[in-house]
Amino acid sequence: MRNWRPRSRRDERLRLWHRRLGIAAFAFITWLAASGTLLSRSETFGLDQVNVDWPWLMRLYGLHAEPPQQGFISGAHWLARTERATLLDGAVLTPPLPAPIGFVGAGTQWVVATAESLVLLRADGARIDELRSPLLPLSHLRRIGQISGDDHSIVVQDLDAFASRDGGDHWQALAGETVLWSQPVALSAAQQQQTLAYARPQVRLEQLLIDLHSGRLFGGVGAWAITVTGLFALLLAPSGFLVWLRQRRRRKRARGAPMQPL
Repeated sequence: MRNWRPRSRRDERLRLWHRRLGIAAFAFITWLAASGTLLSRSETFGLDQVNVDWPWLMRLYGLHAEPPQQGFISGAHWLARTERATLLDGAVLTPPLPAPIGFVGAGTQWVVATAESLVLLRADGARIDELRSPLLPLSHLRRIGQISGDDHSIVVQDLDAFASRDGGDHWQALAGETVLWSQPVALSAAQQQQTLAYARPQVRLEQLLIDLHSGRLFGGVGAWAITVTGLFALLLAPSGFLVWLRQRRRRKRARGAPMQPL
């Protein structure tokens, strides 16, 4: 009986610490298993295509909305681009456009130039057409403008410059005319405010799961929490084995079986 009580107390303490380790690690291990399963099927579930912009999450990442400071002005209309959209007078252009390099109004239509094409728009922003090489005389565009005094003209330039006076159907080499080139200008505070809803940063859902799975979303504290959880998980196996072994030996002793000292 002298040896039984100390062993009984040791067994009870061992079971207590095993339960504590299991409770402490349960939530983290469950999350690690669930997030790991989702990440292994990220493409199947489309997680690599979904973006989230929840304000509380952006604060955790330290990201803030940054409206564009510059855009392009043509007459009374303005064009600006955020990371998520290109906007004409504050309305989103669809389908999305690459980064614009200039913007002019030619007659009753608006022309947005990108590095490889001209996008023709109606006044309401609806797309009319998109011109690329060979319909354009250039395969790469550096800037766009208009012949001074001719509001129906379109001029494009890379190394050479070409002009069109019929909406882009026919092009001729520029012959010494004065060109007013479209240049970036500072947007007003009101214009920047209209772009704010489309300037919010986003995080890919797959990246969010990776950062949660590794604990990096919460900085150093999160990484240490995952590390400690891993240590708890490592301790659960030997402590559980010892609890099982001691219980097995106790049952053998209760049946009168010979006991081997630990």
